[in-house]
Parts: sequence; C-alpha cells; structure tokens
Amino acid sequence: MTQDPGTHLSPDDLESWLSGTLDAERTRHLDLCPDCFDRAQVEREIVEQLSELPPLLPSAGFTERVMASVTVHPRRFATRRSLAIAAGLALAVVGSMAASIAWTLANQDVLASVGNWVLAQGTQAGWLALRGLASNFLEQPWYESARTLAGSPGRLAAAMGVATLAYLGGVFALRRLLALPTQQVAHVA
Repeated sequence: MTQDPGTHLSPDDLESWLSGTLDAERTRHLDLCPDCFDRAQVEREIVEQLSELPPLLPSAGFTERVMASVTVHPRRFATRRSLAIAAGLALAVVGSMAASIAWTLANQDVLASVGNWVLAQGTQAGWLALRGLASNFLEQPWYESARTLAGSPGRLAAAMGVATLAYLGGVFALRRLLALPTQQVAHVA
C-alpha cells in the first residue's frame, strides 16, 4: 500500500526546490508524487534552457533614438507671466474665501432664517412621504390578512416561528453552497 503524498507542490515550492531551499517534508513529497516530480523536472529544464540563452542587449544607438523622441516641457512658473497668472488665481481664491467669510459674519440672521426655512420644508416633505408610504401600505391587498394574523398572539407566534425556520434553512443552504470543497480534486496530467 502506498502512502498518501499530501498536497501537491505550489509554484512557490517548485521555485524553492530549484534554488535548493525547499524544506525536507516538501522534498519528500517529490519522492512520493510522480506528478510533482515530473512537473519539477520540466521546471528545471526550462530554467536550464533559459540560462543558456545569450543576454539580450539593446541595439547600438538605442539610447540616442529614445532621447531624441523625448520632448521636454518648460517649467510651469519659469516666466514672469505664468508666475503672475498663478499669483492672480491664488489671490482670487483667497479673496473670494475672505469675502464669503465676511458676508457670513455680517448676515448671520439671513443665514439662520434660510436654515430654518430649509428645515421646515424638509420636515414637511418627510411627513408627507411618511403619510404616503403609510397609506400605500394600508391599501395593499394582503394588509387585512396580515392584520388579522397579528390580532391573535398564537397565530402571530406560529407565523414568526415558520418565518424564522425558513430564514435559518436559507442561511444553512447558502452556507452549504458557499463552502469550500473538502475533497482534493484529481489533477489531469
């Protein structure tokens, strides 16, 4: 009877084996698993073939051709004109912020009244939406059945129990569907 070789070697394990740093347990796996041994031998052959290739060097004049196609843009604030434009924009931003702060401090009563109006309109819109939602809920065809069911504590408890069991059944079914497989999948060579 043969011993189970365990999980197959990962690409990182193969790289460690090639560099001679694979631990003893994983190296023992190579002796027991022909699939991993064959894969390791193929990896070794590829590395050996790649190491025999001559180094690839760029052609003569490559650097000059690349640098000739590079365009260098002037610095943004290199001229007095661009510096003046940037200073003007900065002054406009800082000035408008200062003016906004000054206006806010001078007109606090106007801002408070606008805030109160917005709050009142928002509250009115919220209550209107709540009333519309409640009236739509009451007009549903199943509402009377639900109201009758909720009128009896025993029936309500039974309905809640059934709903809870259905929910838990769904959770366990979803958990089963999302569980990782426990069996190892056979690798096709």
